[in-house]
Amino acid sequence: MRNLSHTFGRFVVYNLLWLFPLTSCQNTQEYDVLLKDFKIHSPNNAVSSNEGSDFWIAVQDGKIAEIIDINQQTILPKAKTELSLDGQHLYPGFIDAHGHLFGYAEMLTMVNLVGAQSKEECLERIEKFIELHPNNEWIIGRGWDQNDWPVKEFPTSEDLAAFSGVKIYLTRIDGHAAWVNQTVLDAFNITTETTIDGGAIIEGVLVDNAEQLVELPEHSSRFWRNALLQAQDSLVKYGLTAMTDAGLSTKKILILDSLQNEGKFGLVVNAMISNTEEDLSYFESHGPILKELLRVKSVKAYLDGALGSRGALLRAPYHDLPEHYGLPLLAPSDLDLLRDRCLENDWQLCVHAIGDSAHHVLLESFNELDREKDLRFRVEHAQIMTPEDSAYYTHPNIVASVQPTHATSDMYWAEERLGHHRIGHAYSYKRILNASGLLALGTDFPIEHIDPLNTFFAAVDRTDKQHWPEGGFNADQKLTPKEALEGMTYGAAYSAFGEEQYGSIKIGQRANFTVLNQDLFNSAERQRESCKVVKTILSGKVAFETK
Repeated sequence: MRNLSHTFGRFVVYNLLWLFPLTSCQNTQEYDVLLKDFKIHSPNNAVSSNEGSDFWIAVQDGKIAEIIDINQQTILPKAKTELSLDGQHLYPGFIDAHGHLFGYAEMLTMVNLVGAQSKEECLERIEKFIELHPNNEWIIGRGWDQNDWPVKEFPTSEDLAAFSGVKIYLTRIDGHAAWVNQTVLDAFNITTETTIDGGAIIEGVLVDNAEQLVELPEHSSRFWRNALLQAQDSLVKYGLTAMTDAGLSTKKILILDSLQNEGKFGLVVNAMISNTEEDLSYFESHGPILKELLRVKSVKAYLDGALGSRGALLRAPYHDLPEHYGLPLLAPSDLDLLRDRCLENDWQLCVHAIGDSAHHVLLESFNELDREKDLRFRVEHAQIMTPEDSAYYTHPNIVASVQPTHATSDMYWAEERLGHHRIGHAYSYKRILNASGLLALGTDFPIEHIDPLNTFFAAVDRTDKQHWPEGGFNADQKLTPKEALEGMTYGAAYSAFGEEQYGSIKIGQRANFTVLNQDLFNSAERQRESCKVVKTILSGKVAFETK
């Protein structure tokens, strides 16, 4: 099991947070904020309001200063501001352990192809976008998924022939393929004879590393600043208070840093450094960024592609494409070199691994890590796993960062890719949790919808919004509500070395809370269709509330 010195030890502190502040009396201090009239829910909490206690939370300087059991107090504290939550349900602020903030922000300004049910619907959306933006030289979009179409085949450059005079670049939902028109192919001299390691070119679709053959126009810093503020409004609307961004350039990290320094972006961000020589060299020279709202001390790399575009690296051929194993994006020897470079720089390494072959290679490499140091190297996605490989997750420095909504999005077609014999080994989050003792949960937005409640219900029910399939997809891999909420709070914070600063309801932590209209622990009460965020609180201040 995971090393208690840097995992469950902190869980115990979290569980016992009540023992110290609750007995305080004669407290006449005036706090900044008092939160009142709520039902408290904490995944590791042994005391709840259902057991006869009513709590207030005092906030000072943006942090939890006191947790007060008002039934045990004779003199209650005062505050400059008192905030009643009207009997709603208060949780630690939700965290997304793996998202793409800049990708989401950019998507708000481009052709949105998410949910398009056919190639024809994609073309209609493109046409409408061009009508609204007639002067654009580039038409950039994201979100198409041929698995949602009646004919489940890649589109082609010829399908875009009607749109002349513009360059069209449309990223697939998973980010691992791009559909382009002939104008783009001609502009970058891409032909059927063009080859690239770790990539493929299929009639106008550029898969994995082939996407790098196209140089997209760069956005200005002003564009990014405005887009990030717009994205922040959306994040807090869905109850998010912190996140990990899974791969950013130095330029983007510094833009985010400037916004936070100006007090304009209030969410905590753990930003992974993109695995390029330019970006790695910059942070080797300048050192990490370790601030209250921003941590930059992790590196993001890719071992393979995505299952939907058949880039995930498998140990046996694809069931629906014999003799094809996927696309290796990083050789095992290069992975070990990067691992050792990260160790030398005291960086956390976080590696995308979806296919069972890539997953196995990564776990073997990480298994060589020191068991006594606190390293927390991360496996991102961990979607397909040979069952015996779960034993690697007993290593205290291997952390799984997984996305339950990938399971419920892929379940309609994943068996076509993997075959019946492998589908039972896919999205096996409970198996990993049983070995590791900890999961970090996220969405991978904008690949999946940003809503963390989707993460919760996908993890617990393993069904779509129509409650299909009955009983759940690979139902033996369901998480309990407690396990899911731990992964969305403490586990996500732990995976970013942030569990002492946020992710729990604990004295001294940031006063970040997500307030819902339902008790997620109560299966009789929670209703997926009506569950919603009532308030999002950042550092004791309301960042969003339902009108």
